[in-house]
Amino acid sequence: MKDYRIQGNEDFTTYVSLVEEFDDSYKVLIKKTGESFTKEKTEMISKHLLELCVRTGYMSEINQAQMQMV
Repeated sequence: MKDYRIQGNEDFTTYVSLVEEFDDSYKVLIKKTGESFTKEKTEMISKHLLELCVRTGYMSEINQAQMQMV
């Protein structure tokens, strides 16, 4: 599946990995990494919201190599 980086705060970086696809939504793993911490949680997001975030530039797709460095 695909991985994304969320544009935002300089103190930490947030990544979203699609884990499972459903008819109108995705199960995603949200990984927030900072200088001295990493937090992970699983959430559901609608396909419409994901597409909107990508289209507006709030989230940008990253490749597997970039995700391995996290």
